[in-house]
Amino acid sequence: MMKNEIIGYQFAERIKSALIVGSKMLQVLETLQGNELEGAKKVVFAFFDALSTETALALKATGMLEFEQVGETVNPVIRLIEEGAFSEAHATLGKMVSRATTACDRTMRALMEEGLM
Repeated sequence: MMKNEIIGYQFAERIKSALIVGSKMLQVLETLQGNELEGAKKVVFAFFDALSTETALALKATGMLEFEQVGETVNPVIRLIEEGAFSEAHATLGKMVSRATTACDRTMRALMEEGLM
């Protein structure tokens, strides 16, 4: 049982960190125009594609629904960025961070109860 919590905690921390990085990338993206914007979008989309892969691995390894919820939200964020709806993309990323934080908190509490943290 604790093995799943340890793995879940590790994935939750990594995914939460990646979401924060993605949010920072989105802030920069908003300041760009023309060819710079189009090139930067490709990089951001590759980043979110990698995040989607990470969340799928986390879900497979742990079965934690928060990872499924985060993974399901990646494509809508990409779509929002494509549409130029940066404020909505930021709000969606914020919700994703909250879900990852929930997973992290739950697993951390379980680890603390066992004296592992």
